[in-house]
Amino acid sequence: MLDHLIEHTKVGLEAEWELTDLGEPVKIVGIEIELGDHFFTISQCQYRENILRKEGMEKANPVGTPLNPGIALEPNPDGNVGDWSNSYARLIGELQFLVNATQPDIAFTISRLSAYTANPTMQHVSMLKRVLHYLSGTRTYSITYNDILGHPNHFLSYADASFANTDDLKVDH
Repeated sequence: MLDHLIEHTKVGLEAEWELTDLGEPVKIVGIEIELGDHFFTISQCQYRENILRKEGMEKANPVGTPLNPGIALEPNPDGNVGDWSNSYARLIGELQFLVNATQPDIAFTISRLSAYTANPTMQHVSMLKRVLHYLSGTRTYSITYNDILGHPNHFLSYADASFANTDDLKVDH
């Protein structure tokens, strides 16, 4: 059924435009794709490696969590005027792309650290460096979607990336 639908769509598109069938996708917008009979996997191993290399962290020792739950993040006490063009903001943006595409396990941490993008302190830079150490240990992480119980359009997932909100010590539910 699916093959017939794909072929019908291709014929319709070819009637309007000149097309070249490149076959199964292997990479789209920096997201690596592996297709199997009853699964597909997406990852950004090369993108993650490029970030680590650019930051000089390709040989960083891995840590178990992206955020240290024992440290409360605090705003810059100096109250300096923010600088949105800083390297902290650039790295936050690069990591946000990773979060949005294939690495939701760092979503909470990047969200918390992005609140200090305009005026980061050394504490924030240090915590961002910890994320890079975490990424060093997640080089092979990917997301695999499986055909669950014969229902190809049914996905089952679970995520707990907040590690309890350390700023106010409340557990998010």
